[in-house]
Amino acid sequence: MSLWEQAKQLADTASQHIDKAVIATTQATEELAATTAEALHQVQQAVEQGAEGLDEALGQIQQAGDRAQQTTQALTVSGLTTLQTLQETGQENARLSLEAMGKALEDWQTTIAALGTSGMVTANALKDLPRTAQELAQEMPALARRLQRAGTRLGDAPRSDADIMGLFDKIPGTSKLGASERDMRVFLSNKHGSHIQAHSKGGSNGAENVVWELGANNIRRGSATMTGGEQTYIRFYNAVDSVLKNSTTIARLGLAATGTAVLTQALVTALAYTLDLYRGDITADEFREKIVAAAVSAGIATPVFFLLLVAVMALFPEVVVVLSAPAVVVGFNALFGVGIALPIVQSMIRHVEAGGCGDEVQAQYAEAIAQGDALLQASSLEVQRWWQQWFAADPVLAGEPVGDA
Repeated sequence: MSLWEQAKQLADTASQHIDKAVIATTQATEELAATTAEALHQVQQAVEQGAEGLDEALGQIQQAGDRAQQTTQALTVSGLTTLQTLQETGQENARLSLEAMGKALEDWQTTIAALGTSGMVTANALKDLPRTAQELAQEMPALARRLQRAGTRLGDAPRSDADIMGLFDKIPGTSKLGASERDMRVFLSNKHGSHIQAHSKGGSNGAENVVWELGANNIRRGSATMTGGEQTYIRFYNAVDSVLKNSTTIARLGLAATGTAVLTQALVTALAYTLDLYRGDITADEFREKIVAAAVSAGIATPVFFLLLVAVMALFPEVVVVLSAPAVVVGFNALFGVGIALPIVQSMIRHVEAGGCGDEVQAQYAEAIAQGDALLQASSLEVQRWWQQWFAADPVLAGEPVGDA
């Protein structure tokens, strides 16, 4: 059960106990009100009938007050018991949640490292792409000229900078890995800037009306409007064509990502369990098994994430704008760092708990845990005081004799 599910279950349990307490309080109040009303009615009749009837009515009022007081006391004890149970349940759930969180973090360590490594290698391979038409003209002039002329006719107005970058963004991301002008020109070598709505039928030269298509297919279509099915086919064809034409770069980056992940996880795992080996908590064979298991897991998970990123970039070139953004590059680098730091932090916590850092550090750690538990205890006591004050504030709920009024 996840931490969120455990918290929700605890909240639902508390809500149920509170609902029961409110219902019981309401019933007790209604019963006391009804009994009091009946008793007052009898008092009125007794006054009319004489002293004997009055004594009987006062006795009934006293009995009603005693029953109400007993009901209120029972309700108070039940409420305090419920709060105590909730407190103990909360403490136990908190402990189990921390253990589950630690296990989940350990299970997700390889996933975080694999995703961080794949994303870091991919984002770093895209971070040097030009972001404006001016940068494109300066860094990749031949490609910029091709984007300016693709699909246009003699006498057409020049494309705007936005349309040039729009056509640049339609080049599959797999052809942009490494920010190589040559790789992108190789992809475009047999492509036309094809119009979705034909130029002869009023179609514009804007990026929204132009796709990169095999020249032979564009010529075969002539002036017919491109269908949605044809656009989907072009997207998939370009994705496969881009991967095949830039397979060397993709393979090199994939090997780099996998090798980095395997080596990193092997070293990090060795560092993370060195203290456990030193304390004797694990044997040398278990130490080696953990290193091998971490390396194998990284060697399997990293290529999977990398291939997923490659597929997304090939099919949806637009995401390259996001993946190459400086903030995303920094984010993937940070995620890679988390994959390294997480097991080392867990190792230090285990070492402190085992007393490996000395009695003083262990005492400080235990004190911090105790302070957290004391805070939970204080919160529970505050709720109990509120519960008692709530009853004491109402004379009826507090069980004060009705006859004294």
